[in-house]
Amino acid sequence: MAGPSSRSMIDEKAFQSLKNNAQPFISLLGEPQKEENGFAFPINDLPFVRFNIRYEIDKKFLGKIYVMILEGGFKKGKWDRVSERIELFYSGFIRKGNPFFASVPSRNRWKGGNGVLQRLNGDQGLRDACQGLEIEFLKIFLDPREPLGKVQVRPYGGAWIKILFPPFNYQVVLVEEQAGLIYSVMKRIAELIAHWG
Repeated sequence: MAGPSSRSMIDEKAFQSLKNNAQPFISLLGEPQKEENGFAFPINDLPFVRFNIRYEIDKKFLGKIYVMILEGGFKKGKWDRVSERIELFYSGFIRKGNPFFASVPSRNRWKGGNGVLQRLNGDQGLRDACQGLEIEFLKIFLDPREPLGKVQVRPYGGAWIKILFPPFNYQVVLVEEQAGLIYSVMKRIAELIAHWG
């Protein structure tokens, strides 16, 4: 089984599926521009400098799954420390427990993050909002060599599935309420980091 790869071009039906699932974001951000595997939105909603939605292709036996990736780029304020990757985790093994942010790969919610973890985990409103997310992952990338920080989300909805045999395609709808919640969480994370330092 191959992992996700954005190197393959997506076809027009997949683009149409992505645009259908992007409607809540179009309502918020305006009409996007088409890119190689997705859409770039005009940004007038600070702290984001850019916001993209794309499909990455996860190849399966007798088919492909086009998985939706949302990515927001933001200015990092005075964040000029070492590179950091932070992810959203949930406590609990059987049921989804309390959400928390942790540095990767340690999964420690208080060590690492150069102060960013404390800021994210200390925002109860953000953590409460994260409780309602239906996502596969939420990742934050901070690198002093890059001009922007990134927050990236892969929701459960929003996919396009293409079966080769028998030939069959279908769209997994991204629920509008989830789209709004995901965007508000991404924006709050960007605000906390952009205005820090």
